[in-house]
Amino acid sequence: MTDKYPNMPGWKGNKSTGRNAALAVAKDITGRIRQVREAFAPHGRSGATCDDISPDLNLPPYLIRPRATGLEKLGKLYALPEKRMGQMGHKVTVYSVIKPLALDDAA
Repeated sequence: MTDKYPNMPGWKGNKSTGRNAALAVAKDITGRIRQVREAFAPHGRSGATCDDISPDLNLPPYLIRPRATGLEKLGKLYALPEKRMGQMGHKVTVYSVIKPLALDDAA
């Protein structure tokens, strides 16, 4: 595992608080990444949003989103073309563990 995002939590700017927080949670990140990917798996090709799997993990969506984005960068989750309404009333990304056919065609 490398010491860079998405393999470990990232931070913005030069302040030590963000860096220290990222390093503090880094030891738990492998398990959390696995949990998030496993929570998306039962949703199959239709996918789910981070808001959808939030109750399954007993975590707020804002803690799930960075892991989902990281899994997408690693090629372990795929963002579907469709967007769904999230808990805050905005359209959010739908992820699937199955590569959408539209992405297969683009390759």
